[in-house]
Amino acid sequence: MKRLAVEPGQSIGDIRLGMTQNEVEQTEAFSFDPKVEYDAQGKAHFIEFYESDEYTCMLGELDLLGTEADVLIPQLDAIAPYDREDPELGCSFQFDQIGLILWRPVPMNREDMKEPWFLEMPPENQQDEMKHLCFSTAAVYAKGYYE
Repeated sequence: MKRLAVEPGQSIGDIRLGMTQNEVEQTEAFSFDPKVEYDAQGKAHFIEFYESDEYTCMLGELDLLGTEADVLIPQLDAIAPYDREDPELGCSFQFDQIGLILWRPVPMNREDMKEPWFLEMPPENQQDEMKHLCFSTAAVYAKGYYE
């Protein structure tokens, strides 16, 4: 499994904010099919990677897509506070001071696994739902991207 280093507000793997589309397409990380958005000058200003069995997105020793959100968020919040006013809070955690955002389609924690709605599901559905304990995407963005 490939380890992609995440530098908030700067890069994921060898794809860096400020690169042109041609430069991005020449990187090794581009083969993992990230979502990259470009500004009016044609420079990357948003880079997003999706959960995968091919790579991990690592911020230091923190696996951003493989660590349960309830464990990960307090550790990241100690580095830079997340936006507590985010209307999608629970699904989305935005760390604007450092240019990092994490997203999952459904907020879930270990307590949810004790609820009747979860326990009544077939095991394969439970397994599928448990993916929501972790984030589905990790992205870095340039200052001002969300303004």
